[in-house]
Amino acid sequence: MKHDDYFPHTVAEQRAWAVRYKANLPTYATLYGYSDERVTQLKAFCDVIINGIDAAELAKAAAKQKNKDKNKAIKDSMAELRPEIKIQKANTVYTQGIGAALGIVGSETNFDPTTVKTKVYLSKTPNGVEVKFRLKHTEGGNIYCKRGSETEFTFLKRVTHPHSIDMRANKDGAASEERFYYVYLVLKDEEIGKRSDIATILC
Repeated sequence: MKHDDYFPHTVAEQRAWAVRYKANLPTYATLYGYSDERVTQLKAFCDVIINGIDAAELAKAAAKQKNKDKNKAIKDSMAELRPEIKIQKANTVYTQGIGAALGIVGSETNFDPTTVKTKVYLSKTPNGVEVKFRLKHTEGGNIYCKRGSETEFTFLKRVTHPHSIDMRANKDGAASEERFYYVYLVLKDEEIGKRSDIATILC
């Protein structure tokens, strides 16, 4: 999508721009020689922008809720199925052929998305601080950091592999600083379980 210098890049700012343009255009309509019909047309373009953004945001919120509902449905259903499958696999009639047909070959894992927790490992590299953690059957992790004189943790980045390098220089050009990191594991774009213990390193 083409952007002009005056047209914002973020969705929230784009909506605000369209609202402002639509509201203020009639004030200058006479100055520009616009007819009422032309003003109505231009305002309608703004409505298209506003309605399009609103529809997308509503769909995004609905999709997020549907994703949560799906995850809960899977979790609740598997909580009922797992014990029964365990019984099936322990039965004397069970064979690898039956297991393959039912898709239950393999070992069970004790993965609970409400309590899963990773561990963070830090090390200094020539490029910065390397942050490593264990995925534990998830899709990635959100890394949070507090450094130097900062008093609160802030989101650093999301990664889909269990390591990343924080390449930022020390805050305010300090010769050294203490940094603190923790990670929340992520599944289906949602933070799950418990945050890791806080890991520290001197940079």
